[in-house]
Amino acid sequence: MPGSIRFGDDFELDVRAYELRSAGIPLKLKPIPMELLMFLVERRGELVTREQIVERIWGKGVFLDTDNAINGAISKIRQVLRDDVAQPRFVQTVTGRGYRFIAPVTEVPSSPPEIPAPAPPAGSLVGRKVSHYRILEVLGGGGMGVVYKAEDVKLGRRVAIKFLPAELANDQRAFSRLEREARAASALDHPNICSIYELEEYEGQPFIVMQLLEGRTLQEQIDVAAEQKTTIPLGEVLEVAIRVADGLEAAHKKGMIHRDIKPANIFITSGGVVKILDFGLAKAVEEEPEAGRVERALKPASADALALSSRGVEGRAFAPALENAGPSTARRPVPQKRRDGEERGRFA
Repeated sequence: MPGSIRFGDDFELDVRAYELRSAGIPLKLKPIPMELLMFLVERRGELVTREQIVERIWGKGVFLDTDNAINGAISKIRQVLRDDVAQPRFVQTVTGRGYRFIAPVTEVPSSPPEIPAPAPPAGSLVGRKVSHYRILEVLGGGGMGVVYKAEDVKLGRRVAIKFLPAELANDQRAFSRLEREARAASALDHPNICSIYELEEYEGQPFIVMQLLEGRTLQEQIDVAAEQKTTIPLGEVLEVAIRVADGLEAAHKKGMIHRDIKPANIFITSGGVVKILDFGLAKAVEEEPEAGRVERALKPASADALALSSRGVEGRAFAPALENAGPSTARRPVPQKRRDGEERGRFA
């Protein structure tokens, strides 16, 4: 199909923008009615059967009430186009068979020839259909993935889709990490862990479909607090810690260790729900046999282990934790002398 198609007095169907407009004003149309309208316009003048519609929008072998879904979508299309079922101008019903788009159309180039449209970023999927997902916009990206906001045209819901960056598309280690993240998180059903819906592949590139979250990461909250020279209330900090601990406990019960807990992987939704992200480094551990646990518990600790527990844990292991915790209150730990001469960090 071309960039956009005009029909009727003032309607324009912009395929690239995935938008229907009337006199330049966008009209609200949900994914399934939009997909059906695009299909009918694409096959204008031809009979489109209900079976063809089902295969185009939902795919083969789907177990849904597609008849009611199609009827509802056609009704919505007629409502938006101000069409009359008895004397149709746009969508004609062929009783017992399907539908036909009957209006004459005018194809419009995607951009004026003299003003070429700017090229999208390399590797961008925005505006394209991946499986049964319509890619809407880029949410963010990093060294191990690019995350898009997308529309599930089958279920009519918004999701987040994570692809490997182009430079890692053929990297087996990167693929293994993405697959590990999908398998680990999908096995965990907990309100404080971001849900993974499925692992799929598009043109040889694997991607995972996950819950779309509205809000920001704990790292972003820390940065904002630091810039504004304010603090995150202690109650909120404790609530985040408790919810993260709840999520990790659920993962540990399933034999899964996250191994990459940090503020950037802790998300706080606009509703205040805490979610753990990115299980890409997660590792499954087998539970130790009970006999081994008993033997290890009864074995006397070595002098080195006792020294580490009495000094290293307090002096060395806790120090990094305090260094990381400092930004959550937008303050740095201040060394304080103890009676035994060692230093500990406290917040000023």
